[in-house]
Amino acid sequence: MFGQTFTTDIILISLLVLGINVLIIATKPLHQSLTSDRVDKVQGLHQVPVPRIGGVSIFIGIAAGLWFWKAGSGIIGWFLLASAVPVFLFGAAEDIQFNISPVARLFAAIISGVLAVWLLQTWLSDIRIPLFDDLMQYAPIGICLTIFASTTMAHAYNLSDGLNGLCSGLALITLLGLQAIALAVGDFEIASIANLVIFAIAGFWVLNFFTGKIFLGDGGAYLLGHLVAWLSILLSARHPEVSPWALFLNTLVPIVDTILVIIRRLRHKLALVQPDRCHLHHFVFDFLSARWLSRCPSWQQNSLAACVILLLAAPCSAAAYHYSGFTSTSVGFCIAYILMINVIMQVLKPYSSSNR
Repeated sequence: MFGQTFTTDIILISLLVLGINVLIIATKPLHQSLTSDRVDKVQGLHQVPVPRIGGVSIFIGIAAGLWFWKAGSGIIGWFLLASAVPVFLFGAAEDIQFNISPVARLFAAIISGVLAVWLLQTWLSDIRIPLFDDLMQYAPIGICLTIFASTTMAHAYNLSDGLNGLCSGLALITLLGLQAIALAVGDFEIASIANLVIFAIAGFWVLNFFTGKIFLGDGGAYLLGHLVAWLSILLSARHPEVSPWALFLNTLVPIVDTILVIIRRLRHKLALVQPDRCHLHHFVFDFLSARWLSRCPSWQQNSLAACVILLLAAPCSAAAYHYSGFTSTSVGFCIAYILMINVIMQVLKPYSSSNR
């Protein structure tokens, strides 16, 4: 099936994921006490309890695609999915009220990174920074930095899961960029796996974005972050002609948002795991709600705010594809976007509900 990147058959994966999510929504009264998110969370932007187990449907969709259509030419897809199991399960356990601590979930993300290194026999050895490149020639250092990168990516995607269609939309944009770069360098295996994940996410995104009646949850967000991270790492390791900075640019927005929030918490001596409403999506939502969308229903405010951030992220992937072989240009785009996002957050901060 996946010898060609796009086929009509893969739409069945989207329909499968869509059907599972419709079933979850339809049976909400039966499992609401177990699966629904709290509305009183500090960082929450929703007004009614919503099931947050949408990530389970994406996991099932990817597994079904790998089983029935054997995405790619080897077992890489299965290894990727298997390595995501620890962080996905710990996140899913949090989603169903097991109260898994942030430290435990961080440890699970590290374990998933270790599993990925072991199963894929791949890690970063070149990030185009002279001193670091010399150090990363030593496998233990390269492996540790690779696990740190994948762990950071998983948590960045989880922290971005605050608006209808945002986290899954960011993953879709990033994976489309990865797929385009993979096709450009002739890596049809990575392109095929990315394609499968894209169609699995799409079946969830439609309901999440247009209705807001189901969430990814921590398990789903961690899953997407881990898969995006390791498809990027694989592409970088296999193809030296692809700049790792282009791949960083491809998924820049959630990472930069996370880094800026960490810097702010350190500067104000706040706990790194303390939830707040100081992420980019909070600022955009509060600004739009206060200035232009006050008369719109809450779910429309939510989805339109997500649209703004997705429109901000899309040029990153377009530039990453166009300049995938040019490190200096990719670095320039990264710096410009980091500065721009920081300025946007500073401009919108006065409108934040946390200041009211």
